Amino acid sequence: MNQQRNATPRPPESDPSEWVSLGEAARIIGVHPATIRNWAERGELPFRRTPGGHRRFRRADLEQWLAKHRITPPTEAQVLVQSALGRARLEIGDREKLMHHPWYQWLSPEARETMRRQGLRLMDALIDHLANPTSAAGIQVAQDVGTNYGRLLKGQGMSLSQALQGYFYFVDFLIEAVVQLAETNTARPAATWGETLRQVNQFTRATLISMIAVYERE
Repeated sequence: MNQQRNATPRPPESDPSEWVSLGEAARIIGVHPATIRNWAERGELPFRRTPGGHRRFRRADLEQWLAKHRITPPTEAQVLVQSALGRARLEIGDREKLMHHPWYQWLSPEARETMRRQGLRLMDALIDHLANPTSAAGIQVAQDVGTNYGRLLKGQGMSLSQALQGYFYFVDFLIEAVVQLAETNTARPAATWGETLRQVNQFTRATLISMIAVYERE
């Protein structure tokens, strides 16, 4: 597994204070815990796992990261995406609940892992799109991921209707994240949330159309 290759060797038992939890690592660097988790999963931040499977980060690695990177407070787009990712992880963690969905039952463990990694790539691109809506870069990634989704799901023998059920299951997390931010962030004019929602819809629609196109032509 990629996580194991990038994990840092277990430290001496005599120095446990050198290693901190995910939440503490997020506090030290000044970002959301979901951001730390994403960096770790992509191999950008070393970590090890406890016997219980929890990530631990070395203070020296965190200090080195801070020295090399200028960390700014999370943008509104990052907060939105992190909120959606947090909800998605809770849902994915409940495998018994997911197994009631036919589209999920079709996926092999390998396909689920590929979908997860493509999803992280998609969320990074969404952050870029919301920050720079006039740039075509984010939409191009959305289209590419949609093509990858279509090929993977079709290759798994999943029908288009089942693929769409799974797709909208997770898109709903993004929509709910926008609504929740609009309800809690009273400092921002209500009218501007409509524009954010339109940008999210433009992005998710690009992924959806590319995914459907695979079913139509391949």
